[in-house]
Amino acid sequence: MSQIVIAKFGGTSVANSDAMNNSANVVLSNPDVRVVVLSASAGVTNLLVDLANGCNPDLRTDKIAQIRAIQYQILDTLPGSDVVREEIDRMLENITTLSEAASLATSEALTDELVSHGELMSTLLFVELLRSRSVNAEWFDVRRVMKTDDRFGKAEPEVEALSSLSEQHLAPRISSGALVITQGFIGSEGKGRTTTLGRGGSDYTAALLGEALNAKRVDIWTDVPGIYTTDPRIVPNAQRIDEIGFEEAAEMATFGAKILHPATLIPAVRRGIPVFVGSSKDVAAGGTLVCDKTTNPPLFRALALRRKQTLLTLHSLNMLHARGFLAKIFSILANHHISVDLITTSEVSIALTLDTAGSSTCGASLLTSALLTELSSLCRVEVEEDLALVALIGNQLAQARGVGKEVFGVLEPFNIRMISYGASSHNLCLLVPGSDAEHVVKTLHRNLFE
Repeated sequence: MSQIVIAKFGGTSVANSDAMNNSANVVLSNPDVRVVVLSASAGVTNLLVDLANGCNPDLRTDKIAQIRAIQYQILDTLPGSDVVREEIDRMLENITTLSEAASLATSEALTDELVSHGELMSTLLFVELLRSRSVNAEWFDVRRVMKTDDRFGKAEPEVEALSSLSEQHLAPRISSGALVITQGFIGSEGKGRTTTLGRGGSDYTAALLGEALNAKRVDIWTDVPGIYTTDPRIVPNAQRIDEIGFEEAAEMATFGAKILHPATLIPAVRRGIPVFVGSSKDVAAGGTLVCDKTTNPPLFRALALRRKQTLLTLHSLNMLHARGFLAKIFSILANHHISVDLITTSEVSIALTLDTAGSSTCGASLLTSALLTELSSLCRVEVEEDLALVALIGNQLAQARGVGKEVFGVLEPFNIRMISYGASSHNLCLLVPGSDAEHVVKTLHRNLFE
């Protein structure tokens, strides 16, 4: 294992000049940090997604002006930045051209090309800021090494190619003493077209590069000092978790804890690389270390919440004592690129939730008329939306006694639409109406953690 650290900074950590300077201080305080992965400045990606969806000319002009203002607020504080200013202006022209094309016809490939400009601009600005502080910083286009498939919007990296290309293009720069600044979230497919790894994919990028370069640690810097027992914005009494196991943290990320991207931990687990999560605004506050094993893991570790869930219920008498019915359903879903999250079955029906995490897709757009027509030829289809998934994360939950009483005993006032329990020792999942979600989390947290 090498001694380098990969540091990733989220959008709020590069939102403006002050935030970028603060992030630079964090980077320079640790000489082991040799690769820095950045998200787009806060707000930029959302504006770019709006443009990619197509806008009328006035709205398009307004959104591009907003992007320009965010980037120029940083640019105007940098001395002698004429070259970078020209490059930022060139990218803003690209954004204008691409958004005009999107107003005529949208596509996933066009969307990825357009939204990639957020990370490209933030990294250019960060390199210029570091150079103004006499740091040997080098801008690197991550698309040279982050090769993916062509599933635009949620592309899958080619790990072997990434490892080989990183050794060829990144390792020599690190060895030469340069501090490499690169982009999260984006990659390129076989024809050279830009792809994205899905929303939140900058964390994933950092972990993938950590695996490729055999780093000793990946640091995820955000605006929250670590991982908490639940979202502190929902429960002010949430407690920071100082150390957590890979499996627990992966469950939290998968089920909606926004502090980590769901896929982030997979490359780290493969190499046994610890992941540190801290606040770039308050380094002294400490954070959470995600590692392979922890001592005495508790029965109940945390609560995670995932909103905007879609429940699909399929009814058919043909299921009764039949073989292959589930296979047909899953074959149809796979052909339409639908990822199934939770599932429960009875003799004549199946209830399943759709996983839209990590992409810009919503449940409604996943349920195309073609998909519903194909499913309807086999069964009666019911769709429920505006639900929320509450996940209790813990250890040995399926083997422990009394879990049901502790959880469900306090949830009597709430309608629980679906329960998933027993498939994993690390989670118990409840599907509830979206309007009840925060009340359920508060009630469970008060009973299990306070």
